[in-house]
Amino acid sequence: MPKRLWSLIRKEFLQFFRDPALFFIVLWGFTGIIYLDTSATDLEMKRIALAVYDLDRTRASRELIDRFRMPYFRMIGAVQREEEIRRLLDSGKAFLILVIPQGFSRRLAEGSEAKVQLLIDGTISNGALVAMGYADQILEQYKGEIRPEVRALRRPGVEVKTRIRFNQNLQTEYFMSLTELFTVITMIAILLPAAAMVREKEHGTVEQLLVTPLRPWEIMLAKILPMGAIVLTGTFLGLTLVVQGIFHVPLRGNLFLFFVVTAIYVFTTSGLGLSIAALSRTLAEAILMTLLILAPMLFLSGTWTPLEVMPSWMRVITLFSPLRYYLKLGFGILLKGADLGMLWHDLLGLALLGGLLFALGALRFRRSFT
Repeated sequence: MPKRLWSLIRKEFLQFFRDPALFFIVLWGFTGIIYLDTSATDLEMKRIALAVYDLDRTRASRELIDRFRMPYFRMIGAVQREEEIRRLLDSGKAFLILVIPQGFSRRLAEGSEAKVQLLIDGTISNGALVAMGYADQILEQYKGEIRPEVRALRRPGVEVKTRIRFNQNLQTEYFMSLTELFTVITMIAILLPAAAMVREKEHGTVEQLLVTPLRPWEIMLAKILPMGAIVLTGTFLGLTLVVQGIFHVPLRGNLFLFFVVTAIYVFTTSGLGLSIAALSRTLAEAILMTLLILAPMLFLSGTWTPLEVMPSWMRVITLFSPLRYYLKLGFGILLKGADLGMLWHDLLGLALLGGLLFALGALRFRRSFT
């Protein structure tokens, strides 16, 4: 490595550690954000506010009500008049109301169909679907126990045993902590190279760089290499201190392979950072543009919506999101313990897309700073 390039890399490290705001963003991102977002997010709904309008008031109805218990349901009280139902739903005090009609126990005793009504607040559609699923399971179990002959008639001829791989207890922390880590890596890997170059603009030192013997590609590498090293260091801290240290996520795969993949991903996203640096005049603009780029990358990565349920034209667009490939690689290596033989096609896609994005960013950088 040329001595002049090493001197510039050393300068970038010194400037980063002398910038308390940027240092805090990186440190907080790889520790605090991952911890807070994972702790505050639970894909399971618990303590669903439930009210009951029991018109039957019998032992059978009380047995059914008792099944709606913690931790999934939280009883807020009994409805005394029908007019209260609308008020509880409109005010948001109740998310689900169970209505048991008069004659419920009599119909059960006669062996005829006994109906109950579930009134659910549908403003949060995902939550409504989850609450409805919980309630349906409780009602099906209750029906099978009250009328065992019905359960016997509907018993399937095939016994199904379900085994969940890689996350046997369906712990949300496994998914959320790694998702937040990958998101932070993306954000910081875009922001740091952009901030390093924009800092030169703000301080008015771009011209000084251009009159030095350094070639444009050396200036570019001097901005990317130290920032990439910082991202990899932050990734190590996030994995060891938060993901594994606090949430006890089992890391089953080859960590060396994961960091090689992460280095390629950082190289890919650095191309976006170079493009942002060419378009931004201040650090605030660079941060804003990073967030604008990050949002569609998250939506098109398959993080929250599976790629299979997206429209066909949108699935084509996701091919240009590097985070799509990185998520599959990261989860595959860390949670599934997959090796390169199983993931090579995603790694190839990431490398090809990374080369394209980096080339475009480097071209934009060269035109702007030469």
